[in-house]
Amino acid sequence: MQKSNIIEELDALTEHWSQKILAEANGQQFKIAKGIGPTNWHKHDDQDELFIIFDGEMTIQLRTGDIVLAKGEMLTVPKGVEHRPVAENEVKFLIVGINITSTKEGGKPNSPAETSSSSPIP
Repeated sequence: MQKSNIIEELDALTEHWSQKILAEANGQQFKIAKGIGPTNWHKHDDQDELFIIFDGEMTIQLRTGDIVLAKGEMLTVPKGVEHRPVAENEVKFLIVGINITSTKEGGKPNSPAETSSSSPIP
């Protein structure tokens, strides 16, 4: 067992819209990320996706309308629902989802090569 400081881990991230897995429990991954700007539209056919905002603000765009999330708020995007996270300013957040994603590239916009400790935003 090893503890993690989520705030310190978020501060150490260097690439936007990439994730770092902090923990796994009961088939779920707990991944931190930070972002700025828009991601690409995408959906996950095999999982719900839970976003928890630690700092900043993020809009989850849905085809039916936008949901704005601020620090301390969370939202679950149900499986199969097309969505696009967007952040006008830098946002730091935690994502919870199952180990295997249906969309390996997720909604991550085109960017430089990823580091081995990060995985694309689902």
